[in-house]
Amino acid sequence: MIKVNLKRESSNLWPAKKLYNISKHLTRMTRFGLTVHDGNVEYHFTPAGKGDLQRYLTFFSKEEGTIKWIKDTVKDGDVFFDIGANVGLYSLYAARQAKDVKVFAFEPHKYNFVCLVDNISKNNLLSSISPIAIPLGERSDVFKLNYMSVESGASMTQLGHKKLPDHRDFTPKFEEIVCAVPLDELVEKKMVPMPNAIKIDVDGNELSILKGMTRILSSFNKPRSVQVEINPGEKSKVIEFFEKLDYRHAYSHYTASKKPRFEQGASEDELAHNAVFEAI
Repeated sequence: MIKVNLKRESSNLWPAKKLYNISKHLTRMTRFGLTVHDGNVEYHFTPAGKGDLQRYLTFFSKEEGTIKWIKDTVKDGDVFFDIGANVGLYSLYAARQAKDVKVFAFEPHKYNFVCLVDNISKNNLLSSISPIAIPLGERSDVFKLNYMSVESGASMTQLGHKKLPDHRDFTPKFEEIVCAVPLDELVEKKMVPMPNAIKIDVDGNELSILKGMTRILSSFNKPRSVQVEINPGEKSKVIEFFEKLDYRHAYSHYTASKKPRFEQGASEDELAHNAVFEAI
């Protein structure tokens, strides 16, 4: 790394500015671009690190069930909420599944959020996807957002506590004070429209966020389909929550890493999985 030292009283800023421009040019020349093809559709990315690169490389293989659910669910003119969007892969995919789809991508992890916005721009979807950095919760309040990692593509960020989905404690790499709001409040204040479909993947904070959207899920024009990640020990609580709001558990599916264990006999209570609920 080239370093430039400036004294407090220095008035000659030219060397620093010149080196900055050279460095910026070299960075643009050497950054790695990646294009992922889905038939005739292309998705363009510039990985910021190994974390988001791995997500791009496994775009269509990591969660085949999520890809299929989005493809089967999203219709022309739909509003799609991607809660826990990370770097935005499923937001990008949903935005291109039908005509005039509007996606709202919720991601409070700031490093992921920067990648999310970059990916929206690179794929010319600025008018179709609205990124939102506000964390969602059961109530409006101020919390500490605890980062498991400050790398792009990271997961396991926790709001208001320092426990992972398996109940292990962790020491945050970084803490940020944030204001969280329930989704009901955002819809009622007309900050976002009523959604037709919702995806929720928030590493153990699902029930808290679900409780903050009770009025949405019980309204006369409720979302017709909700996919939510269920962590070990949470299945009965999540199913009971949805049944009270007149949703049925349609089916479940697993990530590529969890599917072999399920096929070998592990139960849904033992494995994190995605469950799809449909309005009755």
